Amino acid sequence: MAEFLLDTQAPSSTPGSGTSLLFPHSSNKLWAQKDDAGKVLTLAGIRNANTADVVANAADTYLTGSALALPSHGFQVGTRFRWRFWMTKTAAGTATPIWVVRVGVNGTTADTARLTFTGPAQTAAVDTGRVTLDVITRSVSSAGVIAGVLTLAHHTSGTTGLANIVSPTIQVVSAGFDMTVANLIVGVSINPGASGVWTHQGVFSEVRGI
Repeated sequence: MAEFLLDTQAPSSTPGSGTSLLFPHSSNKLWAQKDDAGKVLTLAGIRNANTADVVANAADTYLTGSALALPSHGFQVGTRFRWRFWMTKTAAGTATPIWVVRVGVNGTTADTARLTFTGPAQTAAVDTGRVTLDVITRSVSSAGVIAGVLTLAHHTSGTTGLANIVSPTIQVVSAGFDMTVANLIVGVSINPGASGVWTHQGVFSEVRGI
């Protein structure tokens, strides 16, 4: 069987009109292309996931598997992030949970909060739920903007457990921030509030249009 051995490389100069470059990107070893307008795209997108339960126990917890390391060319207009979490809650905890999209170079809660989603209050009941968090890049610059929406579905009657309403949907738009920093990581933390114990069985993350 024939094989090709190719060196990884950073995006080179913009190709001529009507042509496109295809190359393995040096920052993540994934296939990328650069078109004649100078736009670079990672062809398969970038994904991450947990390999064990992730427990958030009454403290702001960076969700293992949520970190998405951007390639060296970074954010682009229209870059789309999606996270899916599924979790169980103990009977303790009645606070309002807070999810935070963080951007920085650490992949921890030390990274800056750029989108903060405050959910409705919980109730003192065992529950199972699923969160979907979608983020889109509106503009890219030293004062770029992202916008996001978070939805929560849960198993109980709809007004107990993870939320005291049936189907929370929360929208947030960021303030402008510097997207030109090298080696940025985008990920999510969750704080279930006082006495809250959430066990995340699944954390799935992906970014496209990057």
